[in-house]
This record gives sequence, structure tokens and C-alpha cells, in this order.
Amino acid sequence: MEANHLLHSGYFNETLRSWHSSNTLLNISQLIYPVFVTDLIPDESSEEIPNFPEQRRYGVDALTEHLAPLVKKGLKTVLIFGVTADTNKTLNAAYASSKDSPVRRCLPKLRSKFPSLTLAVDLCLCAYTSHGHCGILKSDGTIDNQASIERLAEI
Repeated sequence: MEANHLLHSGYFNETLRSWHSSNTLLNISQLIYPVFVTDLIPDESSEEIPNFPEQRRYGVDALTEHLAPLVKKGLKTVLIFGVTADTNKTLNAAYASSKDSPVRRCLPKLRSKFPSLTLAVDLCLCAYTSHGHCGILKSDGTIDNQASIERLAEI
């Protein structure tokens, strides 16, 4: 018998599918490791985050190297946050979808090196807007929800 429907969102991915189970025990496969990828430093470098003790920002290549032993130990999912220079930030977060952004550059490298790693990406606009808010602003300074939703969909 052939299936006549598509699986619901999230069920196509083994990691996401496992999160839907009724199992209440916590194990390593349920953890998401947050990482910060930046273009503020050379791709092969990393730097400490001053206000975030024992955490680092990674260049694109350094991130791949950092994750290799963790994936080998069983890491299943990372949540990628982009960090960029103020000169790349605009009112409409244009750099978020640029091929030059560190997130866009690291995704194919991570997918190639770790095909079974689930890659989640922070979609918030605040890292890419010149005003630092998580959306597109109206002229009065309030969030324009419709414009923000459309921009997020574009990204």
C-alpha cells in the first residue's frame, strides 16, 4: 500500500521524530548544543565571549573542528547563532540572507562533514538589524509584524 500523504512537520527527521515520543527520560540525543559562528575573526579562529564565561565564538572552519569530537561522542543537534559586524547590520536585516554571512557559509560545510547532525538556525532578526530589535520597525519605532513575518519567510 502506497502512502497518500506527507509526514507532519518534524517527522521527516530522525532527531525531531524522537522528540515526539512519550518517553520522559532525558538523554544525550535530546540535547541541543548552542554555537556562535562569526565573521568578526578569521575562519580558522575562535574567541572567548567576554560576558559568557567558558563560551566561544567560532570562525566557520574553527566551528567545524570544534564540533568534530562532540559529534563523535554522540551530539545530534546544534543551534547556530550568527554574530556579525555592525557594518553588516541594516534596518531590514539584509545580511541574514547574504551568501557571505557566517551562518550561510557554515551550513554547507557542517552538512558535508556531519550529514547526520541536525542543524537548527536562529532565525531572529536582532543579530542582523541596526536597531537590534527582532523585527522590522515602522516609522514610529514599533514592530511591523507583517513586514517582519515576510522578511523571516524570505530568510
